[in-house]
This record gives sequence, structure tokens and C-alpha cells, in this order.
Amino acid sequence: MIWHRNKPSGKLHLFCLLLVVALIVSSCSTTRKLPVLEVKPMTASKVMRKVEHESPFYNNYESKKVSIDFQINDERNSLSGQFKLKKNKCIILSIRKLSLPLGKGLLSPDSIIFVNYFDKSFLTGTFDDVKKMLGVDLDYTLMQALLTADITQLLENEDFDKELFSVIDSQMYRIDSRIDPKIDRALTSGNEKQLNRYMKRMDDSEFVDFSFWVDPQYFVIRKISLTDIKHKENIHIRYNQYELVGRSLFPQEVIFDFYSPTQKVSFVIRLSKSSVNTDNDFSFSIPEKFEKVKLKGM
Repeated sequence: MIWHRNKPSGKLHLFCLLLVVALIVSSCSTTRKLPVLEVKPMTASKVMRKVEHESPFYNNYESKKVSIDFQINDERNSLSGQFKLKKNKCIILSIRKLSLPLGKGLLSPDSIIFVNYFDKSFLTGTFDDVKKMLGVDLDYTLMQALLTADITQLLENEDFDKELFSVIDSQMYRIDSRIDPKIDRALTSGNEKQLNRYMKRMDDSEFVDFSFWVDPQYFVIRKISLTDIKHKENIHIRYNQYELVGRSLFPQEVIFDFYSPTQKVSFVIRLSKSSVNTDNDFSFSIPEKFEKVKLKGM
């Protein structure tokens, strides 16, 4: 067989043809646009019914691998550990720094206990004590919603018992609360004197404004924004990387930001090895001879 430098053989022609076809197919596949989901207007009540229908179904939920990066004002740190949650009852946290166990915590609607292995002590308190120490207005319901993106319990709180309306924002449903028209007019006009009068006469819950962003395909919560107008506090929560755990979708990344005139707290929680209804052991004990201490600022 004679090979001519300037005259490719039939096999070379075939190879070149296949290469061109492959490049064309590859080019088409990489530039093809995915269909955009059309978000049709929907009333807030209908959106929230769908959110409630898709809310996580579980009795117990746990993640065996948790990483936490957090910042309190200008101080940054990171921890790892695991947690397990018994719905509406308690959350048990185990915390490590690198491979060194630091402590174990028990959160319930009424109390907080944290055992410090490092200095052989334990502290007890409430979420009100945490607010005094960190300046962050947290409670058990919000902590549970933070880890699971289940806001159904959150909406039963009097602060959230408000008229809702729905708009489309960033290809998602945004559910907004409607604050009292008198407060709205005072805010819009910048009438500080009138606003201060309302703050003295009206309940604190009237000054809590909030929005939820809802995924239009799966009807899970993607973002929460809470504003306490009276105390000038803001909480922003973002939920990413939803995964099917059991029969429900749970976020595997949670980003939390809190802002007030005197405090800034941010943390990112990343979860893995998550499961539901696999561990019913929620026993919690304090080692003997551990000294009881109080939360700083109590």
C-alpha cells in the first residue's frame, strides 16, 4: 500500500469525518440552552399550601458530618461535628475542633445545656440568655427551621400571623408579609415621631416584617428574610444543595446572617451523611464532677 503525503487515504477521510461530527455534536451539546421554567402567578395562600404539602416528613433527622464556619463581629472560627433532631422536642449537637471533641449540647424549647469537655464544666440557660450574650433573637422553633427548612411551625408564631401576598421575584415565588398600614405610612414618609408613638402603643409583633422565597418547581424554601423594624434587627437565611433524605428534600447547606446596630453574626452550615428516623436514642447526660457555670452576660 502506497501512502501519499498530499492524498489522504479512505480511512483517514473517515476518521476526519467522524472527528468533525463529534466536534459538531459536542459543540451543540455544550451550547444548548436548558428550558426555563415558566413561573405563573399564584396566590400566597396557594403557594403556602404547596409549601406545607412539601414540608419535610420526619420524626427524627440527623447529620453525621457537619462543618460550621462562623463569624461574630470581626472574629472568625470553624468547627465540625454532628447533630440529631427530634421534631419539636430537642436537638443534640456534638462539636469538634479538628479531631478534638470540644463538647456536647442539648437544645429544647425551654432550655439549653452545653457540656464543655475541654475544661470539664457545663452550663445551662435559655434562648433568652443567648440573646443577652450574643444579641441574636433565636428560639427553638427558628433553630429547627434553620436546620430543616421547615417553616410550617414558624408560621404558627404570632409574629408571623399576618396577611400574606405573593409576587414573582428572581424566577421564584416571594411571599411577603403586610405590615400595618399606619406603620407603613410612617416608614414611607420618614415620620420618626409618629413611628415612635406607634412603637410605644402597639405590640412588638406588629413591627416584624418578613419574606420567603419559594422554589416554583419543588416548593421548598430557598431564602428567608426577617426584619424587626422596632429593634433594627435583620435575619437572612439561604438554603442550598437540597437532597432527598428519606422521602423529603432537606438542604445540605445553610447560610445564616444576623445584623443589629451592635452585633453581626454569620455562619455557614454544611451537612452530609444525613438520614431520617434511623436513631431513636436521644439520651443526654452530664459527667459527674463537671462544674456548673453560667453563660457570660447572664
